[in-house]
Amino acid sequence: MKVASGGKAWVKLTFVQVQGEADGYCVSGSAPVVYPTMVVGLPGSGAHQVALDDGQFAECDDTVTVTAVSAVRPS
Repeated sequence: MKVASGGKAWVKLTFVQVQGEADGYCVSGSAPVVYPTMVVGLPGSGAHQVALDDGQFAECDDTVTVTAVSAVRPS
């Protein structure tokens, strides 16, 4: 898929969320991991840093999956 300058494309990231508030926990028993930002790279387009609305990205189990790039916003 080629995106025109100023165009939009979407991917959907899926991960195991941290439960609870600031002292959150992982249901699996693993330790939550918190990142201050996210870098998304697409073949042939380089890497793009994404600012997060709440200033951090927290996940469990070190697993994030991603869909294929699409011209349609995922649900």
